[in-house]
Amino acid sequence: MNRILAFVFALCALQAALADESNQTPNACGAGDQAVSAGQWESARTLYLDCLASDPARYDVLSNLGVVYTRLGRMQEAVDSYKRSLALSPGNAKVEFNLSVALVKIGSYSDAVEHLSALRKIQPNEVRVQELLAFSYYHLGRYSLAAREAERVYKVNSEDAANALILGSAYSRLGEYEKALPLITQALKAAGSAEGHLIMGETLLGLRLYQPAMDELTQAIALQPDLPGLHCAIGTAQAGLGKSEEAEREFKLALDADPNDYQANYYMGRLERLDGNAPAAQQFLAKAEQLSPGTAEVRFERAAIEMDEHHYSKAESLLAEVIRKQPDHREAHFLLAKIYLKQGRKEAAERERKIFERLQKQQQNKTPNGAGTSSAASSSPSAP
Repeated sequence: MNRILAFVFALCALQAALADESNQTPNACGAGDQAVSAGQWESARTLYLDCLASDPARYDVLSNLGVVYTRLGRMQEAVDSYKRSLALSPGNAKVEFNLSVALVKIGSYSDAVEHLSALRKIQPNEVRVQELLAFSYYHLGRYSLAAREAERVYKVNSEDAANALILGSAYSRLGEYEKALPLITQALKAAGSAEGHLIMGETLLGLRLYQPAMDELTQAIALQPDLPGLHCAIGTAQAGLGKSEEAEREFKLALDADPNDYQANYYMGRLERLDGNAPAAQQFLAKAEQLSPGTAEVRFERAAIEMDEHHYSKAESLLAEVIRKQPDHREAHFLLAKIYLKQGRKEAAERERKIFERLQKQQQNKTPNGAGTSSAASSSPSAP
């Protein structure tokens, strides 16, 4: 997802990310700016914190600190920094947009939509806002709204491959396959560079099209083997194809390159949990939780471990959090039904079983041809 966002919104353009009002003075604030320009992210973080210690009302420094935290992979701290900046400078479009992007990166799509809706009142015709709204609505399962926003972008820039894929995917979810096909084909044909193949591969992973994603990623690695994010994406594809050993190898390579890779830590935790290695799983999941606190997928893995260790109350509490965040999380309903059966709560178990079977049927009807579903990436358990 991070690579998709980088492609769509050119987030790596540092001048666009940093606040216009930054002072270039030789104090801690200015030194922090210089460290950012040199790509010295940890030094920049320390300098900006020193600057804020003496002048905590610098909204521009808080905004810049959010950029630094993003570069360090500390997304929740980036969100917090942007929120503090926005509180000091309400209505600041640059900060509002950067906050929205950070929220999307940690999967807080509902919060992102809230901030993007506020931002649209300030910038009603900003294409980047419409793109991010389309992306967020799609991941919330609000496909009609996603299509509406992506259609607006398409009218302005019909050559935007990433938007074409979002629009085509939304049409597909709505059953408008004839409208979807040319858009998805257009998007796939646009992936000519290593970066483009990676972006398309990651997008296809989001659609659970694991083999087509692997085809794109194979082309990316042939063009640029050291492309950041590539090993994690390949690992996700391998997991989706049921190739756990190959997936584990790729995730380890991803963590060698970046120990703060949330996705690699999460998947390693899941794979270790499926292998019955709870201590190792807990270690990886704790790191993932640190990098992106409160995510439903990590909470589910922790619940599964508690279930395996017969800590049913703890597992039930974690699953309740998962379902509150993601009401259509099939595996959570499945596991909750098993817990209720263990506790002798037959009516509650039957309720969860019916929810699981309904969601399972919906997923089977929506899953595109070629999508992998029985894997570490997306398992489909049998009803309890």
